[in-house]
Amino acid sequence: MASRTRTVGAAAVAGLLLASLVACGAGAERSGQDTVPCAEAMRFADQDGLPAGARDATCVSRGGIDTLYDVRFRIGRGDLDTWLDDAYPGLRMSGTCADGTADRCGHADLHPYAKGGAVAVDLSVRYEGDEALVSYRPFNT
Repeated sequence: MASRTRTVGAAAVAGLLLASLVACGAGAERSGQDTVPCAEAMRFADQDGLPAGARDATCVSRGGIDTLYDVRFRIGRGDLDTWLDDAYPGLRMSGTCADGTADRCGHADLHPYAKGGAVAVDLSVRYEGDEALVSYRPFNT
């Protein structure tokens, strides 16, 4: 009888834990990623679309408790520099990046926060000749 009581008790605890995880948004659909229109991702950071000259863009939303967009595109070096100067004047780019494949990276805290919801943006760049492969990640926490 004690064995059966423990089994029923363990099942009840497991059920409560699963229900709590789903209620808190830990389900696969909330913690996954979805391809989204790039206009949506850029609007999140109050940008009016992709930078001039950007191509081969892919945009993904990573959900959960926080919101993070991962925007990747190719762009000419000159067009990238022009966009960064316009969109994030004073952004300091570094050659010391957590992403070992990046040539330059930067972080911008948005003050005031973007009306679209972003509070900050991470950016990394890998140069390929006269072009740059950019990873642009606005997020809200």
